[in-house]
Amino acid sequence: MSRGNTGLAFMRRTRWRYMLLGMLRDWVREDAQTLIYIGKVLLACMLAMWVSLRFELEQPRTALLTVAIVMQTRTSMVLAKSYYRLIGTLVGIATSVLLVALFAQERVPFLVYLSLWISFCTAGSIVFRHHQSYAFVLAGYTICIVGLPATLNPGHTFDIAMTRLSEIMVGLACASLVSALVFPQGVGELLRNAVRKRFRDFSRLLCSLNREKLDEPAGQAATLRMASDIFELEIFHASSSMESSHSRAYREQLNMLNSEFMAVSTSFHSFEQLMRRLHTSGHPQVVDSLMVLFAPIQSAVLTHRREAQDELEARQVALTIDALVQRWPTHLNEVRSSLPSTLTDNEKLDFATGAELSLRILSELHAYVHTYASMRKPEKMGISKPRRSPRLGMHFDPLAALLAGLRGGLVFAVMSFLWIACDLRSGIEAITIATIASTLFASSPAPGRTVRQFIIGAVIGTALLYICNFHLLTQAQGFVMLALALCPAIAIAAWFTTRPAIAVIGSGIFIVFFLHIGFNNVFAADPVNFINEAIADLLAIMLAGLFYSLIDLTNDLWSRTRVAQALRELIRDACIQTPPPARAKLEAHARELLLRMGSARRVADAKDKEVVDWLLSTLEISQAVIALRLELDRTDDAIIRSSIDQSLLQLARLFAQPSSTLRRSAITSIAASIEYLQSKAPLGIPNHGQLLTMLHFIHGALLDKDSVLTPIAPLEDSSIPGALRHA
Repeated sequence: MSRGNTGLAFMRRTRWRYMLLGMLRDWVREDAQTLIYIGKVLLACMLAMWVSLRFELEQPRTALLTVAIVMQTRTSMVLAKSYYRLIGTLVGIATSVLLVALFAQERVPFLVYLSLWISFCTAGSIVFRHHQSYAFVLAGYTICIVGLPATLNPGHTFDIAMTRLSEIMVGLACASLVSALVFPQGVGELLRNAVRKRFRDFSRLLCSLNREKLDEPAGQAATLRMASDIFELEIFHASSSMESSHSRAYREQLNMLNSEFMAVSTSFHSFEQLMRRLHTSGHPQVVDSLMVLFAPIQSAVLTHRREAQDELEARQVALTIDALVQRWPTHLNEVRSSLPSTLTDNEKLDFATGAELSLRILSELHAYVHTYASMRKPEKMGISKPRRSPRLGMHFDPLAALLAGLRGGLVFAVMSFLWIACDLRSGIEAITIATIASTLFASSPAPGRTVRQFIIGAVIGTALLYICNFHLLTQAQGFVMLALALCPAIAIAAWFTTRPAIAVIGSGIFIVFFLHIGFNNVFAADPVNFINEAIADLLAIMLAGLFYSLIDLTNDLWSRTRVAQALRELIRDACIQTPPPARAKLEAHARELLLRMGSARRVADAKDKEVVDWLLSTLEISQAVIALRLELDRTDDAIIRSSIDQSLLQLARLFAQPSSTLRRSAITSIAASIEYLQSKAPLGIPNHGQLLTMLHFIHGALLDKDSVLTPIAPLEDSSIPGALRHA
């Protein structure tokens, strides 16, 4: 009994030990990281304040604000953001000095040119992404920090500019130093974990295709989330070059991986759509045969009956796919020979189209898996110079950028008018914070919600400011007491910034708190001025929010219509542009249009469903069109070239101006090309099968009753001859 009790007690102690260790790991992975980040923000702020006071800089709060703005959880992101903040600041200061020199005695022309400059910088923040966008934002509102105070005393413009630059550089240096020396965290492991998760998710999506799933509504959320990861990962790997030369090589591989993932995910979506259409139209034998054909691909991405967890297991998957590529022709012939003899010519063409898409998925998956597997210590695998990856480029709506610039300029102009007309005592601070709000959130996918959170942060920051200015700073004696007075507000704001859903609230607290903290190198507590500044801040932010509501580039019918039109233009370009656009560039363009609008994060919203459907339709059809045109370039038959060119022209007209008439014309023209190809002997045309299957795929997509074309270009069965419906 005693031995049994001893064993039971040992098991209980072991269970408790493992439970405590698990809790400790969870705490280190989550809560400890938050505490470390808050501690680093506090340390960097205190260091910046000490250096600023030590060198008697005019406004230590500018250095503190700089630390708060550039501080990130990852060291390389702090370095990258600091680098681009310095560039933006230098450009903004140089422009301020130039404008003050030109219009020192002319207030109105000076403010007009400042408004134009802010419009330009706001538009630039829309055109560029990530840290480059942030540099434009800095160049915009730095001109308020330097240029507006200089208008009151033009003779001291250079001194003001150099002082602000010195304070900002102190903040950048302190943030970078603390981030690099105190528990430094690189983005390398973060990138690897994100890449691994995306591979697992895609493998799971690939294996989930079965007969039962074809009865369910088409799933979009998983595909779009993985697609949006492509551009979200750019935020991290754009900063990776700040870490090491190995990180820069890893970035090149990641670009290649993104391109290959876009290709294989688009091909899989096309195959899934084809299977749904065949299932809906009643071709069970073809669907069963294609599922048998596709099954080895689904099995190949698994290792030990689960998705590959890392690059090492991906190497095993790569070997399995290598073997599958070698035996694919044999497997295809086996499945083709088992097709029922009762299949019609149209059903045989359906199978050939599915087989062609399966082969494309296998080829693209082969490249994707090999690139992913090679990302495990590439310098030890002989991959010192990875393949050149296609650049994603920049894709944006010029009109949206123009309207964003107009909005930023109008906010500045209206606040400047109120400053002059109402003689606001806190006019400069109000103009500055309005400009910050109108430029900083211009590229946000939901600027209206972002501004509302910023207002909440401003209110909390004002309350903390009141407590700090009139209850804590008045009792502070020496640097230690001063630091203790500031730490609670800094810690609260830093905690908010660690929560992605409410991070903007933390930014609002930081900006309002540090813009109006009651000390420079000399302490001053003025209740009347404090109330004026608080009212002016809230007025300025609400004005920016009002203009975001009036000129909303992300959430109204006009914006969704513009994006849908831009997506249709991509299909038109794929049809008629000479030479045809690169597939990777076109896919990146289509995905980024949606991501800039924010719809990729609102997949479930009914109002965004049409735009999401247009994206998927664009990827599906443009891929087939580009493949068709590449095959057409290898064809010498003039009649075939002329027939397919005419079909592509009709397709381009349809997507340029969708209508029922043009949809019927495109279907008729493509059916005629299919009929002519079927009448030709395949032996006379080397790529006869590829041309036929791509035409058949496009034809089926146009006939699909669930197509996104149907609401704006309805197609009645009675309007299409039966021969064309089953071509």
